[in-house]
Amino acid sequence: MAQLIESPVVSDWLKSALKSALDRDCVDAANDAEILADLLGRRCNSLLMGATQNLLGQG
Repeated sequence: MAQLIESPVVSDWLKSALKSALDRDCVDAANDAEILADLLGRRCNSLLMGATQNLLGQG
């Protein structure tokens, strides 16, 4: 994690999340990260589906 936090190619958002996670219980942080990944994945899929439907004239 330290290498990612120091990397210039990693977003500030991810660096901030990693730093915050280091101060938390590791199990709680991992569980929250799984929930966040699932929610963001669902949002991304929904947006992509909507864009695809618009391109196909179905939206």
